[in-house]
Amino acid sequence: MEVTFVVEQAGCESCATRVRAALEDVAAVASIEIDEAADAAVVRLSGTASEDAVGEALAAASHGSGHAYRVRPGSWQAA
Repeated sequence: MEVTFVVEQAGCESCATRVRAALEDVAAVASIEIDEAADAAVVRLSGTASEDAVGEALAAASHGSGHAYRVRPGSWQAA
């Protein structure tokens, strides 16, 4: 199973690195594509992951970053 979603406020390399590290505890990170203009990143996970678990991991990664990482509402797509 794969899941794709957009993480808001993650539009730079350092944010993508922080998000990747946080999500690797939830599922395997297949890819992260940064969109600097939108200040967001498209994330693709391989394996089983719940939106709640991802949200919790992103909230934890936000601490100390100056950002509030979160899944963009309506962007969660499971395949």
